[in-house]
Amino acid sequence: MISFRLTAEEYTRFRELCFNHGIRSVSEMARAAINMLLKEPDRVPEGALEVRVSELEGRLHMLALEIKKINQHQSTVAPARPELKVSAVRVGE
Repeated sequence: MISFRLTAEEYTRFRELCFNHGIRSVSEMARAAINMLLKEPDRVPEGALEVRVSELEGRLHMLALEIKKINQHQSTVAPARPELKVSAVRVGE
């Protein structure tokens, strides 16, 4: 069993492709696509992996910027915590 994630748009397009080709399910289409690639590995576009990794890097960068904004916002909104002072106490002397 193999599972993978699709965006809502990708899933919709995939379902439409299945319907247009008379394929009963998304799973059946995925299985057919994998078998086609196994039989004809040269059909995989040159540089496809590099493009996907580049897209993911861009998304990660955007997420990092959003996290930074959230952290900056929280530091300006959250009340300052008083510092804890620890003093040494000698017991039994």
